[in-house]
Parts: sequence; C-alpha cells; structure tokens
Amino acid sequence: MRIQKTIKVPVHYDTTNTKLGILDRLTARITYCIMLISELITEETEIDRHTIRKLVKDNNIALRTGLSAGFIDQCVDKVIWAWRSYKKHHKKWEAKVKRAEERVASSRDEKERAKREKFLEKLFKREPSKPSFNEKTPCRFDYRTGNVEMGKGKFSPLWIHISTLEKRKTIDIPLNPSQYHLNQLKNAEINDFEIIKHGKKYYIHISITKMVEDKPISSIGGIDQGLNRTVAVVLLRGPFPREEHLLDAAKRDLLDKYDAIIASLQEAEKWDKLRELRNKRANVSTYYDWCLANQVAEFTEGSMIAIGDTNFRQTQFRGNGMPSLRKRIGKWSYSRQREFIALKRAENGYPTLMTDEYNTSRRCHICGSMLTTRKWVYGYSYILCHSCKAKIDADFNAAYNISHKIDATAIWMYNSSIERYNALQCRDDWLKVQMNMEGEKPHASA
Repeated sequence: MRIQKTIKVPVHYDTTNTKLGILDRLTARITYCIMLISELITEETEIDRHTIRKLVKDNNIALRTGLSAGFIDQCVDKVIWAWRSYKKHHKKWEAKVKRAEERVASSRDEKERAKREKFLEKLFKREPSKPSFNEKTPCRFDYRTGNVEMGKGKFSPLWIHISTLEKRKTIDIPLNPSQYHLNQLKNAEINDFEIIKHGKKYYIHISITKMVEDKPISSIGGIDQGLNRTVAVVLLRGPFPREEHLLDAAKRDLLDKYDAIIASLQEAEKWDKLRELRNKRANVSTYYDWCLANQVAEFTEGSMIAIGDTNFRQTQFRGNGMPSLRKRIGKWSYSRQREFIALKRAENGYPTLMTDEYNTSRRCHICGSMLTTRKWVYGYSYILCHSCKAKIDADFNAAYNISHKIDATAIWMYNSSIERYNALQCRDDWLKVQMNMEGEKPHASA
C-alpha cells in the first residue's frame, strides 16, 4: 500500500540572518512570478502546461522575474493547480445554482417561492472566487531547484539544499526536526518540499511516500460520526458484532475552557496574552483528533472499514433558523478526523473507504425500512422502526448501514490480491537466487 503524507519541519532557530534574508527574497520573487502568470489566464484559457508555458514565454516572465527555468516551471505547476481547483469548484457551484433555479421555477405557492429565492440569493453570494496570490505563496521545490539532505554534524541532522536568485549559487538551510520527523523520513521516498512562512518563522513541508505491506482482513465494519457521540464503530466479526462508542469529552471540555479564557482576555484587552494563545485551540483540537484516530485504528485492526462522508456542515448556512446548531457544528473537525483515521489505518496496512451516508440514519438496518421515527433523550438518540418494531441506537444503526455498503466479496478479492502479490514476490526472489547461482558457476572452458 502506497502512503503519501506531508511532515512539517521548522527551520532551525540558529539560522543566520543572511540566509533568512535570502529566503525572504526568494519566496517573494516566487510569489511575484506566480501572480504574473495567473494574471495571464482568463476564463477561456485552456489550463494545461503547453498553453501556460507558451503564455509565459510570449510575455517574457523569466526576464521580468529573473528566475531560472526550474523555478518558472514550478510556478507554472502551482498556477495550473490553483486554476484547475477553481474551475472544479465553480462547475459544482454552477450545477447547484441550476438546480436551485429549477426549484424556484417549480414553486407551488408564494411562501415556498420566497424561501427558495432566499436560498438562491445566498448561493449567489457563495460563488467561488478566482485564485488570488496577494500574500506569499509557495511552490514545490523538486530535484531541479533543491533537495532534502541528512546532516553529518551535531548542529542539525536535517538540511535543505536550494538554489538562489544568483546563478550557480546555492545555500544550505538547517532544519530543526524532532525524533518523530526523523522516524517518518526513514525508509521513505522524498518527493518534494515547500517553504512556508507563517508569521515570522519558516517551515518546510516535506512530501514523502512510503510503501506499507498490505495485511489480510477478516471482517468489515462501519463508522458513523455524530454530534453528541464523536464516533460509533461497528465490526461485523463473527456471529456477534462488536460495537463501540469513542467520545471526545476531554477535548470539548478543554476547548470550552480556552474559549472562556480567550473571551475574558478579549474583554480585558490583554493583547500579549491573546497573541500567546492564538494557536492553542487549533493545536488542542488537532492533538485530540490524532488520539481519536489512534484509538479507532487500534479497535478496527484486521478489518476493512467504511466511513460516512458527509457535507452536512456546509449545508448549514446563516439564516436557516438554527443558530444553536450552527454554533455546535462550528467546532466540528470531522473531515480532519476522517483523514487521520484513514492515514493511521493505512500505516497499519488496512484499507479505508469513504462512502456517502445519505439516509443511513433513517433506514432500519434490520429490515431496511424507511418507516422510522427518531427519538432524542439526554446524550443520545434512538430509532423506532414501525415495520419490525425494533428500537436501535441511532449512531450504531447508521454505522451498520454504512458497513453494509461494502461489497461482501471485497474481503475475498482484497486477500486474493495480497496472496497473488506475495506469490509473485516469492517467484521473483527465487529467480534472482537461481540467476545468481548460475552466474557463480565456473565456465566449462575454464
């Protein structure tokens, strides 16, 4: 299994001001180049390398910026990625607008028409904006303009070697990695890296690729993310399924604590203290999401898991009459939790599927009926099925329905592919041994 991830390593705190000045000028020039290239693109421009490179050549971008061909190509790639992302999101937005206009035209009365027109107005305000590069924008450094090297001295075990604005002049920038960063770089292929300036500090985002051995799976399962209970996990293993609720009460209590502290500091206008705590809530949330991902990866070991992928948070816009719900889901980090869970399981050698969870909370997983009623009590909710008279925990019911979206033959196909791969590896190893033995035999004429 191929795993791609990015590790964030800070530049060493003892880096000289001369080198930091070179980084400032280089990153500023790269941003200027990206901005110039982006200004050449219109809605009718075809977004591909051949077209953008021709525009760059015709407008003398290399002469105006003084950057080498390697840097220019990397800036072109950055612009292409940004504009393709914009066009992708704009296409989805246009489809939503078209559906909303059709709903307005098919309104049955004035009240319904006014409600749908209000939604359409809000949709127009959410039109994706064109790529803007007013602030420092990084590009990806590859082998043409820089690389990551391991150091031999005591000052720093990790360095980056990059080109500068002066021809044939390079510099080495020391990094300040932790043991976690060094462990991640072991047995990993470094693809490229970015130089990011956050505040007054520089960070290097290193993109790596790892190959992890696929492990056989013995069961399937589903994960549902909820509002009151963070994660509900169901494993269909053996005659008796395993069910587990994983909560993040400690995370919520700590975030509420920092919310109160920051609110009091804002009221007292203690700007220095606020500056110290500006990233505290984000760091706490990310840390507990990693802890949750580790728990899920440990509990679901040996299983193929499906996670409900929802955009419920994006559908709750201002003015929908539910401000308390919007306030609660404003602290959600479910998309990040899904990514962390999938990454941790991939590092252990197990696959994770993202699937649509539409109607999984309403459908009874026992009989498949949609004739259900949801009841809320303190701390949780349950489903009453009017067809089979079952009373089921709503979170576990959704997790069961999500797990049923995995094809029953998926386990057999996945395990068979692992066996075929291992058989091919054994055959290749045996052939290599035979070739080596034949090469070591003395020639008959000797």
